[in-house]
Amino acid sequence: MRISRALAVLLLFAPLAASAQYSIANVVFENGAPYTDAELLTVSGLAPGQLLVHDSLLNAGQHLLDTGLFDDVQVSLSGQGKARTVHAALKPIPLDRLMPASFENFVWFTPDELTRGIHDRVPLYRGGAAEAGNTPDAIQSALQQMLAEKGVTAKLSHSVAEPSPLHPQLALSFRVDEPAVSLVDVHLSFSGPQGASTQLVPGLQKAVNQATHRPYNEGLTGLTIEDRLLAPALDVGYITAYLDHISRTLETGDHGVAVTYTVRLVSGDVYKVSALTWEPTPVYSAADLLRDAKLHAGDIANASGLHDTVAAISGAYLALGYMDVSVTATPTVDTATHTVAYALHVAPGPVFTLQSLNVTGLSPEARKAFDAAWMMKVGDPYSAQAVNTFLRKNIEQPAFRKYGAGYQASADPQTHLVDLTMTFTPRPQ
Repeated sequence: MRISRALAVLLLFAPLAASAQYSIANVVFENGAPYTDAELLTVSGLAPGQLLVHDSLLNAGQHLLDTGLFDDVQVSLSGQGKARTVHAALKPIPLDRLMPASFENFVWFTPDELTRGIHDRVPLYRGGAAEAGNTPDAIQSALQQMLAEKGVTAKLSHSVAEPSPLHPQLALSFRVDEPAVSLVDVHLSFSGPQGASTQLVPGLQKAVNQATHRPYNEGLTGLTIEDRLLAPALDVGYITAYLDHISRTLETGDHGVAVTYTVRLVSGDVYKVSALTWEPTPVYSAADLLRDAKLHAGDIANASGLHDTVAAISGAYLALGYMDVSVTATPTVDTATHTVAYALHVAPGPVFTLQSLNVTGLSPEARKAFDAAWMMKVGDPYSAQAVNTFLRKNIEQPAFRKYGAGYQASADPQTHLVDLTMTFTPRPQ
């Protein structure tokens, strides 16, 4: 990111400002989409008619860069006389490169109310943010204001949530930490073809029981209410099932906010798999898929089988240090024949390597045994599977039997290096 041209202009402009006063005739934004000129003006701090001082252009460019939503901002000045035109050439980060914003337990708002409320306070908000920049903090501040306007005093936080098999994308997760928000009851109705309710009701009842008396979550991370309620349908081929008619009833008490969730599940019809395709790679071949696939042409399209197949492909890459690997299964649905074809695709990302290994808590004798058994050396591709396999195979060996063990891996997304700390603690005798 840079605003080098703006700096050059400012250096030329500053001496002139000492002897003359200039104003802004208009501001021209180049390549500002998807953001509007009015939104960009608000964030830049510039406005037609505004008097310019020596750092006006520098500050405007910096305000835009500080959002984290632009790869480049270049600001320049043109024109004659005392009213000049400001040009801002922008390079916005594509929206699909931003992390989607996830709102875990903001039960006081519908999704549309959240989107509108945040955009009113964060003009460039389009449903996501970069990890760098001030947009995440601005979104949290907007949420705090929105809650205060409803008379809700709350402690909020946000963090970057790692991808998971259910939600295979980095997300910027916002949550209410205080008061506690819990799901205490689910009122579920059902709509589907004849016979579907008989097949699904036992699983749905179990899902409702598992969902209640837990922290409320309808964001993009973790196991959400939607995940739990749709799972019984998705696992038996109702791949177009969805939830609608959602409403929430809140009761605030000494122990936080208790939520009653009312929803209808629409099952659609049962689908079968017409094809499962994979373009072989050096890491994962067609034979590997034939061995590992839990879903085949002619099978009922069940989510568990698809999940296990995707996990097998991901596991092969993770074992070789591809910590950011993402495997997607793109469905092509044929509503006439009630079939679905899944195209599997991998985005492996870079290989992460082990930069350092720190082992604590072992006696000298146990450390010798560790060094003899440990196979992943500094400079090797990092594999969490290798760490877990080592612990599973060795923790009950005589040298380690009196220890409990845990580990923490810290990965740098820029250098693709991993620092691994393994901690052994004596077990109670």
